[in-house]
Amino acid sequence: MKYYKCDPYKIEFTLLDNCTFTFENHNHVSIYAIGLILAGDVTLTKKNVACKLSSDDLFIIPPYMVHSLAPSAGQYSIVTLCIGTEFLDTYAVNNGKRLIRNLANQLDDGFLTHRQVEAFVDALELVYNMAAKFDDFTEIITETKDFIEARPEKIITLDTLSQQVFISKYYLIREFKKAIGLSPHRFHIQNRIRKAQHLLTNGSTITETAQSTGFYDQSHFIKYFKKIVGITPSEYLESLKFLD
Repeated sequence: MKYYKCDPYKIEFTLLDNCTFTFENHNHVSIYAIGLILAGDVTLTKKNVACKLSSDDLFIIPPYMVHSLAPSAGQYSIVTLCIGTEFLDTYAVNNGKRLIRNLANQLDDGFLTHRQVEAFVDALELVYNMAAKFDDFTEIITETKDFIEARPEKIITLDTLSQQVFISKYYLIREFKKAIGLSPHRFHIQNRIRKAQHLLTNGSTITETAQSTGFYDQSHFIKYFKKIVGITPSEYLESLKFLD
């Protein structure tokens, strides 16, 4: 697994080569993900609908959409482009396409052909169209998810969340999972790991990151990191590369 990050534009390419890892149900906060299958066969499940994908198939996942990805048989290779909503708000579509083309052409080993680079560029226009139509959540769900996103390192109980929005915790669990696709607890853990990735990328040690994200010990942190990211924190650090 390799991560190619471009901090100035908040863009990330992820390459999984000859992978067998299954990514269980998860979503991305304020991120549009464009995935391109390079080799092998996978099953992408979103909105409880499974779809078989193979080489050269491309898919788009909008923010908060719960999805999973699993090998259909044997190994698969995939490259994923993650684009923050801030990028879409900052750059007009033509400028965005130019930037993505430039970054994709910087990826080492030449694993993307010209046709595949252009597939990402074309998909970006669809992402801009999707972003213009993106529906927001109800006020209760928005307030709850924002509360969790703002403090991933804290211990947040259901009682705390329900008191925050003045509804019962049982109603909150049901409505949150209906809107976000994950329970508040699982969404919270996922956000802690996303923050951990950010801290590691910016020079924090594994021990410091575990403490800063609220894990009670390093082994507990490593276990959840690998479950969500697919590799250990040390492997993640080794996989990082930065684009201009």
